[in-house]
Amino acid sequence: MSNKLKLCLTTTIMLGITYLIYSINTISILDIRSTIIFVILAIIAESLLIPTSSESAISVGFAIGLAAVLVLGVPEAPWIASLGIMFRTINLNGKRFHILNFPIYKTLFNGANILFSAGIAGLSYKLFGGVSGSIDFNNLLLPLVACIIVYVLINETIMSWLMASVTGESFISKWLSNVFWAARDCIFVAPLGVLMAIAYMKYNILGIFLFLGPLLLARYSYKLYIDMRRVYIDTVKSLSQAIEIKDPYTQGHSMRVGEYAVELGKRVKLSQKKLENLKMAAILHDIGKIGIEETILNKPGKLTEEEFDKIKNHPENGFKILQDIEFLKDVSQIILSHHEKMDGTGYPNGKKQGEISKEAAILSIADVYDALTSDRPYRKALTVEQAIAIIKEGKGQHFDSHLAEEFIHMIKEQRSEEH
Repeated sequence: MSNKLKLCLTTTIMLGITYLIYSINTISILDIRSTIIFVILAIIAESLLIPTSSESAISVGFAIGLAAVLVLGVPEAPWIASLGIMFRTINLNGKRFHILNFPIYKTLFNGANILFSAGIAGLSYKLFGGVSGSIDFNNLLLPLVACIIVYVLINETIMSWLMASVTGESFISKWLSNVFWAARDCIFVAPLGVLMAIAYMKYNILGIFLFLGPLLLARYSYKLYIDMRRVYIDTVKSLSQAIEIKDPYTQGHSMRVGEYAVELGKRVKLSQKKLENLKMAAILHDIGKIGIEETILNKPGKLTEEEFDKIKNHPENGFKILQDIEFLKDVSQIILSHHEKMDGTGYPNGKKQGEISKEAAILSIADVYDALTSDRPYRKALTVEQAIAIIKEGKGQHFDSHLAEEFIHMIKEQRSEEH
């Protein structure tokens, strides 16, 4: 475990302990029955986590925590949210995880993060005029917005610090991405939290069950979307892998291109959404070759004009394959233009600089570089120095000058670090 990671874990746990001591000293009357009910609901909600990738997930537990703020206030609501995440049972990659088989430092970190984030958010709700135990719609919006904003900012700052410490990636890029997605998810489930609080105050535990159904329905809708997206992506990845099976010289090409492209995209400050589209476009950029004969793809000599015309169709073929998949529309546009050149001599549409998206221009450089430094049927791989010289020579004509220069710096830095 790195020193950066130890510092992040230790600091967060100490913040949680500090808030816990403070909150215990502020308690006056504890509604034990309501607290237990909300703790159970929080554990159930957090146990229904929906993994979206290797490092993130969607939870509807925020709705329970928000309802607890409105009904019970602080310090009960932060305790409830913290216990919910500490005692959850989740399924990741086919394995069940719970408090007894999670490393203790992970459990303490998660609990402390939520305790501190929800605690300060609850105090913000109170500071801006929010009242717990009754809801005044005339004075609800400002305290509610303050509560959500504070919770998202603190929680995602801590989580971004953790992820940057683990992966070595930029804290700022992680923070910007995390804040956007967390704010979206919290805003989505916040109305359910408010409705649950109203129902509980009016009908007690029966009211909770009235709105537990919609909360689970929201979770189910999330899961359907994530599963559908995963199926689409797995399908098109399989098609991409089929290309590499047809052409053994390009195996691993798409993944390497993706790594180069995303790294260059980060250097030129692309948004997280554009980086995701760029990575997917890199993985799928040759999918249009699916219908090209293997004899052409693996031909050891120079292609005839007719054969090269077939090769030149692959960006447009890839575009046609992907354009009807809603969340891959932007990706399909990148793929369509990844063989365009700055001077207008590229294909399929002869676009010039200013008409070519930055993502397509990045993909073009990454694709050419990996092709040059890989063995092909008609030649052996070039050296890195030779490939860099070709990229440099193509600045302003084949490649965007600024992006090409940035890419060359990136490759030189990577080689320097390796040495």
